[in-house]
Amino acid sequence: MNLVIAEHDNEILKSATLNAIGAAQRIGGETHVLVAGFDARSVAEQAAKVGGVSKVLLADAPHLSSQLAEN
Repeated sequence: MNLVIAEHDNEILKSATLNAIGAAQRIGGETHVLVAGFDARSVAEQAAKVGGVSKVLLADAPHLSSQLAEN
């Protein structure tokens, strides 16, 4: 299983995430994507539509809005 941590702005999935998903697919196995943010459900929905993604995990909480590592 490969885990890709999504890069996004709580609205749009960034192209770097698509590149990472493609690399994970070349490694083989299932590809899961973690979307961490606040009000980021639309990003999770975008990630779920990417070919080859078998599961999307959404961590959605107010303290994740600034996307700081400390949180």
